[in-house]
Amino acid sequence: MNKKVKKWRSPSLGKDMELVIYGSSGTPVLALPTRGASCYQWGEFGMVDAISYQIENGFNQLFCISSNDGESFLNTKAAPSKRLIRHHQYELYLVEEVVPYIKDQNPIDYLLVAGTDLGGYHAVNTALKHPSAFDKAIGMSGIYDIKGFMDGYYEDDVYYNNPTDYIPNLSRQLLLNKIRDIDFRLVSYDHDPRIDYARRMSNVLRMKFIRHELDILDNDIDGEWQQWQRMLKIHII
Repeated sequence: MNKKVKKWRSPSLGKDMELVIYGSSGTPVLALPTRGASCYQWGEFGMVDAISYQIENGFNQLFCISSNDGESFLNTKAAPSKRLIRHHQYELYLVEEVVPYIKDQNPIDYLLVAGTDLGGYHAVNTALKHPSAFDKAIGMSGIYDIKGFMDGYYEDDVYYNNPTDYIPNLSRQLLLNKIRDIDFRLVSYDHDPRIDYARRMSNVLRMKFIRHELDILDNDIDGEWQQWQRMLKIHII
């Protein structure tokens, strides 16, 4: 399988960042890891192998990036407002650096974004906030309510980054219409400790007539990563 690593100094984050690219052609997929993990996680935990057929046969090209949650949501040494500033900088990194890089490297005008755990939040939330950049968003065991990472703090900066809060009140029809063009997949499994996030997010999207699929898989596979591998194989198509 074709694999290469790309590094650059991120102006949004003020530090060096790297991403791993699998494949050389096909519909691009921006892949986000679990909370705080690196761009190598999908390769190390079988997610790349799960879609190796698509990658090796040129159906998909995978761009795996690193999380920055350790400096934002997981950074309990910083005040919640500071965590959210760092989260916003990561969002800028995704939309203003990574997405243009992918579009420069791949001529296909269709971009998927997919993530697991907090990566699922980043995938879905970033697509909701920047719908012109994405065509499909897959949240696997996503956490779509960040208030649990805020130590009781709740101001506008939490609200506008919390999709279960801001989407019900979204009234800008132009933006809603762009969001409705995205193919959203909210995927979970029986006994998933994050299953309620998927159900709540589905209810929120349904309330605003945003097309999506809520898929709760049965629990006949042992292991979280095995579940996520199955989710990816099903929903990348």
